[in-house]
Amino acid sequence: MSLERVNEHPEWILVKRFNRKELEALKEIFPFYVVNTLYDQYSYRGIPVSEYGWSDNVWNTGELKEQLFHVANLSLGHNLIMVERLDEMSEVCQRQHLGEDFYQYRDQERIVVYVNSRANLVMSIFKHIRNALAHGRFVLYPSGEDYIFVLESVDHARGDLVVKARMVLRASTLINWMNIITKGPQDVVKRKRKKK
Repeated sequence: MSLERVNEHPEWILVKRFNRKELEALKEIFPFYVVNTLYDQYSYRGIPVSEYGWSDNVWNTGELKEQLFHVANLSLGHNLIMVERLDEMSEVCQRQHLGEDFYQYRDQERIVVYVNSRANLVMSIFKHIRNALAHGRFVLYPSGEDYIFVLESVDHARGDLVVKARMVLRASTLINWMNIITKGPQDVVKRKRKKK
């Protein structure tokens, strides 16, 4: 078992400036995930999920979490892996094609995320999306009419820069997540009724 150590400036993030279409994709995503982040202690303009009408314990009830994971076809233990110890990250990343060359494997959405014992899985994912976007550790790749985001969230631990999350997510997934959350709980209730 070992930490997933990385360089401060890996080659995969040293890309050209954003083109017009990439900026269009970022225009919706950046404000919600970075400036108005659900992790309101990370931004003076953060907006907690309760301000969208969700209850304070929404992540414990499962309804919103299930809807968000369904949108990205994420399944816990399959393409969504929660790591509770940083020294397990390297091995888990390798198994999930999220190792050092993870940006080359963009065929399906997937996440490996470190979640400490006191944290919530969904909020940890949102925190690490925010960190990757805010610190520029992401790249967009065209995928038909959509874009694929490859994102990496890192932090200093034990004297090294180490990975705390790696993700491959569609821009449309990030936008759908934003829309589901900002529309509030009534939208989830309506969708559940339609399924029956």
